[in-house]
Amino acid sequence: MSVPQDWVLDNRSAIQKVDPDGMTSLVERVPDHWRDAERIARAADLSCLRAPQSVVVLGMGGSAIGGDLVRALLEPNADVPILVNRDYVVPAHVGAETLVVASSYSGNTEETLEALDAARARGAQVAAVTSGGQLEALAGEHGWPLIKIPGGMSPRAALAYSFVPLLVLMEQAGVSSPVTGALAEAAEVLERQRERFGPDVAAEKNPAKQLALSLKGKLPLIYGSRGWKGTVAYRWKCQINENAKAPAVWNVFPELNHNETVGWESPREVTNQMELVLLRDQRDDRRTQARIETTREIMEESISGVTELWAEGESDVARLFSLIYPGDWVSLYLALLYGNDPTPIQMIDLLKSRLAAVES
Repeated sequence: MSVPQDWVLDNRSAIQKVDPDGMTSLVERVPDHWRDAERIARAADLSCLRAPQSVVVLGMGGSAIGGDLVRALLEPNADVPILVNRDYVVPAHVGAETLVVASSYSGNTEETLEALDAARARGAQVAAVTSGGQLEALAGEHGWPLIKIPGGMSPRAALAYSFVPLLVLMEQAGVSSPVTGALAEAAEVLERQRERFGPDVAAEKNPAKQLALSLKGKLPLIYGSRGWKGTVAYRWKCQINENAKAPAVWNVFPELNHNETVGWESPREVTNQMELVLLRDQRDDRRTQARIETTREIMEESISGVTELWAEGESDVARLFSLIYPGDWVSLYLALLYGNDPTPIQMIDLLKSRLAAVES
């Protein structure tokens, strides 16, 4: 398919031609997914959960990012450590006082299932979040608490279903304070953002479309600050990779000022191909704010451009997702500008097929 002109962003018919599998519709429905995910999680029987001494979330790819966000959100105030485990094995500390949450959208993720088997053998308390597959079957066999979420989506498009149930599960296990109010506020913020960023809002009035146009043909640099803002920057990077089929770089303040900053001394013909997106939060401490503003001043001299996005809302949950949702829209619009169907992940499928051939 040839690369479309910029007008594709304002043309529903043209969007459908580039996006036949309906990623646009899935992004539009994120606020609806959010409310549905809480309904499903509240209906699940989690009464047997007991307070753990540590939490380990097992997951890969789009199923693990919900764990990353919950960890980053709760870590500053949680009384127990929270770890996201992306591997076939689990840490040595996992045992009877560990709550292990297996998060696999398909229910068949091999790394997650193998790590789960090891955790079960050590007597860990187990819960599951999945749409079905082997994980659902194991939960039924062993009587583990199960939050069953809808299937049929790309895991990256089902973030509400991997985040909200996990946060509710943490509440029920006593790891988090009550989250009902924060979840309700976040849903309202997402609905307002859909009205601003959706495909029916013309590019001239749509900040997400404008940012996608700025990123087209550039290397996006996505910078956040410590805590959940850094995790959001990673989510942006992954969304650009998978939806737009384009490279992107992410990093976190203040760490990036101790290494990546030196890379800006590259020749101007290199740095001119970079476009910076700064994920900002008014609640960052003054030292971090000063670093971000000084970094921007220095970088503006050599890079293509800079866009700042500011968190919205009162609760940390709402503020977190107010920075995530624009990234979903931007990565989708960037895919359309490149003429790339945002749904397929052919390079990952190729990798899996080659690994299967090696292992057989």
